[in-house]
Amino acid sequence: MKVLFSTGCLFYLPMRDIFLLAKEAGFDGCELVIDGRFNDSRHIDVMLECLDILPVYSIHAPFMKMHAWGNEAYSLMRSVEIAKLVGTKLVGFHPPNWFSMEIAFFQWFRKVQDFQKKLGGEGVVVAIENMPRIGKRLMLAPYVLNDFEDLIEFGVKRNLFFTFDTTHLATFGGDIIVAFLSFLKTSRLKNIHLSDYSDYRSHLFPGNGELPVVKLLNTAARLGYDGMVTLEVSPYELPRTRECLKRMLRYQVAFLNIHLQRVGNG
Repeated sequence: MKVLFSTGCLFYLPMRDIFLLAKEAGFDGCELVIDGRFNDSRHIDVMLECLDILPVYSIHAPFMKMHAWGNEAYSLMRSVEIAKLVGTKLVGFHPPNWFSMEIAFFQWFRKVQDFQKKLGGEGVVVAIENMPRIGKRLMLAPYVLNDFEDLIEFGVKRNLFFTFDTTHLATFGGDIIVAFLSFLKTSRLKNIHLSDYSDYRSHLFPGNGELPVVKLLNTAARLGYDGMVTLEVSPYELPRTRECLKRMLRYQVAFLNIHLQRVGNG
């Protein structure tokens, strides 16, 4: 099992600084979120230099429009190529979003019968993520396959692996343990995006919300889950001063190691 830090948590910092902070905190590696910086192809060289600090075990395909990358399908394909370049074995992505009018992506998405055959190879696997409802008074589900059971059925049929996001599941009011077990029994769960949730506030620091995060981690360890656990919290949850940030991240690594029964790793 690997404990990772999502670079999206500190997207406003230079990439090298993010990797250094993650290393100092004790994370095993990073999940690299492909963001607007990658519109400049020279940023790939910056990313490659960061591999000397910590490995990248997962890549998150862009979830915002990349003007230099084409539509979402092409962005996913480019993310897979970057994964091959850096030796990363997992690429995660979001399903099509109706609200963003991702029509071309949806048309491509529904035609693919075998995503690993279409996109994978050379040791790279592609994983789809369960997505949230949005809003407060009027809760809307902007993504296709918004029900996690429908997502699982689709993924198994179309040869997709899975990323399970705790906050996203919680927006539907569901039990994250039940959902985790459903993903786990497919033998296709590769990554857990871990954060807390409370009163419509998402991607909170574990312990700042109402989710049974400790129970989830204990269950994952007890059942032999051997994939990745990625801390993915809102940037607003993290302090801006470097020393406070380092202390908070070290605390989180220790918390994860204890409850994932990796006590010797912290």
